[in-house]
Amino acid sequence: MAPDPPRKLRRDAAENAERLIAAAVRSGLAEGRAVPLAQIAAAAGVGVGTLYRRYPNREALLEAMAVRAYRLILAEAEDALARGGSGLDSVGRFLRQTFVHRDELVLPLHGAPMTEETESARLRGRVQQVMAAIVERGHADGTVRRDVDAGTVVRFGALLAQPMSNVPGLEAAAEEQRAVFLRGIAAG
Repeated sequence: MAPDPPRKLRRDAAENAERLIAAAVRSGLAEGRAVPLAQIAAAAGVGVGTLYRRYPNREALLEAMAVRAYRLILAEAEDALARGGSGLDSVGRFLRQTFVHRDELVLPLHGAPMTEETESARLRGRVQQVMAAIVERGHADGTVRRDVDAGTVVRFGALLAQPMSNVPGLEAAAEEQRAVFLRGIAAG
């Protein structure tokens, strides 16, 4: 029997949940996974009790962060599949857009738990399916080398999105790296 779908949150509860996730992402980027939950609650402008009502433990908060990140990645992959021209163009579109969201992707890029039978696992699988469709388009239209798979693209995207605050001109450097990668996966 399938579990009951989650209840829709009241508007204020949904806003608190979003503020908590955003604060957790900012704190995670600044201090890593071990940031105190009370510090996240304070950064979100809510009490620690509000955090624990919504996320009873660190694992629940990490899962929520991963779900949010995978939803963003999936939306960009689906957009690239729908709006991109060739397979190679779609890969480029996906890489550009995920780079734009890099600060929101603290998880899964930086150690999301690789859980199974969770919403994040389902979304992770869906991202792989959509990326496989993009790469298969590239194989079919002759723009992407046959030895390239969805994992190649996803791993590169994750590497490209790593925070590098000490790199001057990061936007231009990322564009240069994308161009090199795209030339590398382009069919001869």
